[in-house]
Amino acid sequence: MTIPNDNLRLVLISLNELKQVAVLAAANQSGPQLFSMGVVKGKEQLETLLELAGIDHYIISYGQPFENTFQSAAFEHRPKQIVNELEKGFQAAADLRARKRGGEKLNEAEDSQLRFIPRSWSVFSSSVKTDEGMERIRRWFEANKVKPAE
Repeated sequence: MTIPNDNLRLVLISLNELKQVAVLAAANQSGPQLFSMGVVKGKEQLETLLELAGIDHYIISYGQPFENTFQSAAFEHRPKQIVNELEKGFQAAADLRARKRGGEKLNEAEDSQLRFIPRSWSVFSSSVKTDEGMERIRRWFEANKVKPAE
């Protein structure tokens, strides 16, 4: 599927696996400008926010950025699938780190998997336009602010 330029596109950045994920929105179709929308805490909040925003595709990029080998492909995934796949990846990495700390020697593929764990992901909506999606997300963060302790 072609990634629509005028639909909501988000970049998710892991700050602490799925315990804290920064949400950035692509502001327009003509440039790389991103706006920080907020930080979700936990997989339930992430899944809820992605559902509310109408996110239904995960983007995988490969090749060298800024060269003609760079390409992106979109895969249809529901928010629950996206979050579950991210969780599986973090769990696999934790298992590999535990094995390594335990003195086990990892094979080349496992060592490579551990070195190149993604820290950010791109997702988009096939049905929600950028302005509408950013407003939905802004309202969600506003409604779900944690009040400071008194």
